[in-house]
Amino acid sequence: MTEPTGGDSFPELFGVIQDYAQGDHNHQVKALRVISAAYLPLFEVPPMPDAKKVVEDVLRANDFLLTDPETGGLEPAAVDAVVSVATSRLDPEDLKWGAGCLLDVMDALRQRARTEGYETYVLDADDVLDGLESILAADIVEDAIEEAIEDALEGEA
Repeated sequence: MTEPTGGDSFPELFGVIQDYAQGDHNHQVKALRVISAAYLPLFEVPPMPDAKKVVEDVLRANDFLLTDPETGGLEPAAVDAVVSVATSRLDPEDLKWGAGCLLDVMDALRQRARTEGYETYVLDADDVLDGLESILAADIVEDAIEEAIEDALEGEA
């Protein structure tokens, strides 16, 4: 078993995720689903390696509109992976990145609706807005934690 490098945990899993993200549509979706499940705020273990580039590369390769071939709707794993990576460390830069990615997805949805008359636009837009709401909530939590820490440190001084 390979030991974590640079403080990151599960480097082997990250390697598999990277490989899958470079594959065909089904492999990309599977990579995003694994990221969605693996990138959760866990404070007992070192964080997973930074997956922002992996997620963003998959989204860019699909013009920020990774769809389910059967339904034509937005693949939920696209939103879920962005939210998971953005909120896993409660880092302001990650949160900003996640919001930016989801806004790019929303723009892609709007473009598709204009050019193709997109039947699932409302449902897909709702999923993206839910993702943005989760990121905003995480940002509020991050701010509250910082404030509580500052208050505690001031109380000790």
